[in-house]
Amino acid sequence: MSTIDKELSDKEIEFYSRQIVLKDIGYTGQLKLKNAKVCVVGLGGLGCPIATQLTAMGAGYLRLIDRDVIELSNLQRQHLYGPKFIGYPKVEVAAKRLEELNPYIDIEPLPISLNERNAEKFLRGMNVVIDGLDRMDVRYAVNRACIKLKIPYIFGAAITTFGSTSTIIPNKTPCLECFYGSIDDEKLPKCSTVGVHPSVISTIASIEVAEAIRIILGQKPRLMNKLFYCDIESLAFDELNISRIESCPVCGRKTKGTLFPIKHELIEEICGRGGKRSFMIVPKENLDLPLERLIRFLADNELKIKIKAKLGITFKFDDRITASLLKSGVAIIEGVDNKNKALDLYEKVVINGLGTQQSQIR
Repeated sequence: MSTIDKELSDKEIEFYSRQIVLKDIGYTGQLKLKNAKVCVVGLGGLGCPIATQLTAMGAGYLRLIDRDVIELSNLQRQHLYGPKFIGYPKVEVAAKRLEELNPYIDIEPLPISLNERNAEKFLRGMNVVIDGLDRMDVRYAVNRACIKLKIPYIFGAAITTFGSTSTIIPNKTPCLECFYGSIDDEKLPKCSTVGVHPSVISTIASIEVAEAIRIILGQKPRLMNKLFYCDIESLAFDELNISRIESCPVCGRKTKGTLFPIKHELIEEICGRGGKRSFMIVPKENLDLPLERLIRFLADNELKIKIKAKLGITFKFDDRITASLLKSGVAIIEGVDNKNKALDLYEKVVINGLGTQQSQIR
């Protein structure tokens, strides 16, 4: 934890008054929150309430990471967004909404795809990392980076009416791959096909935040060496004891075996886009695209821009195909028949139009 070097203003004291009076927080605890650096990875069903609660409680510096844009099917559970924001980068809208909620904290939105190559770069310097993800491959990348950097990581997941969460403290608890290792995302159910109840999301998100706050305040997390499980359909709430595996290739003291391979797919088909076939393209590097040049290229080629945001642009190739391109180079292309067509359209804009090197993408 960084040295506390700030005081609370009179406005902040009034803003946080209902939690400053809590015996476990107090004025000193609120200062610790003000000086905390927290990363929320994923701004979907879990990430939205996590980020909202941390903002309202005064976590002083929030780094928000997400690679997606808002779609209509998000709105049932992702309450930072609304219909007028469809097609906008999630991190951009989330940051704007959260800044309106609490003007006394700093928020850094990053429209990137976190992976094994860049996780250490974007998680370094954080006091705690909180899981708002829906894919195991990214969780493994986060888990490995946090273990290496010695950053506490709060795992959380929810699907249908079930949810689970655990607090991972490097060198003191099992890491994620001790108790949820070697899971292939392709074999897991997706909320777009089996659904998810907003109430279980809120439950897991709130517990994740409570654990993060305890870490920031210097208190022992409740879910060290435990996996919390809940099912809101039967109102079952359980805690399972979990143990560190000494041979775990990530955190074990007597490691053996090899790390479970984390796949990086340049292009993957995604669900839940209004019934259209849709693909997400994730370049090898963060491209930091020049959006003003992109706007000029689209105008020169008579491609209609639907949304012009600070961190991304949504535009139409024709009446059937829509593309959202984030500043990082991540793209979502809707209405195409196959991967090759989606990739051709992407390269037409990013390589031919903006002069990006193919080696940065593949």
